[in-house]
Amino acid sequence: MFLSVMTLHILSGAMALLAGYAVILFPKGESSHKYLGRAYVGAILTLGITGTYIAILRDVPISIMNGLVLCYFVLSALNTVWQPVNRINVFDKALFVFALLLTVGFIWYSYQTTQVDDGKLGGFGIEAYLAFGSVVAFCTVADYHYIKLGGLRGRRKLVRHLWRMFFPLFMSTAAFFLGQARHLPEALQSIEFILLPVVFVILSAVYWVIKVMARKRSQAISWSQFDKE
Repeated sequence: MFLSVMTLHILSGAMALLAGYAVILFPKGESSHKYLGRAYVGAILTLGITGTYIAILRDVPISIMNGLVLCYFVLSALNTVWQPVNRINVFDKALFVFALLLTVGFIWYSYQTTQVDDGKLGGFGIEAYLAFGSVVAFCTVADYHYIKLGGLRGRRKLVRHLWRMFFPLFMSTAAFFLGQARHLPEALQSIEFILLPVVFVILSAVYWVIKVMARKRSQAISWSQFDKE
């Protein structure tokens, strides 16, 4: 059972990276973008669920949490773009509660790191828990305002969708190229090589967010409507 889940985890991670990079590079507004996006979401959800399962068995709290974080991000990104403008639904409220629980979880594990002698929980210090916990806490606040506003429209709606799709790709890219660098061929373990994909994802996210914000309002809505189809 464990070997099967681990194999699925590795395959879904590879699929998430390939589909995620392809979504960035393929022209927006074409059917290929839509289908690659669906493949990416499916791969990230599988990666998150299997990662959480493996982390529970290995007792690595931060990986347990981050597996759930991956799922939260892509689900909230999808639910944002699939809804009509200025609308929310029950899933938005459920995801807000999910984010709130994740934030509490990160706070709890951060506290737990202060109760062990070496200051590490599952091999990670408080800095890692606070870093990811801060991101989720920001999302919790953002979700609260999103629900209070009754949804978003135009560029703001699409930016919410975009960065929440990019963040899981950033996490997956960093986990593979930085976290698993020792498994790469020795010739590819140089810091320049393993940082390049991470920087590519970050710069791509910044580029698309800026490009969307610079568009006219009608153009941003048009792309949002396409992604909804």
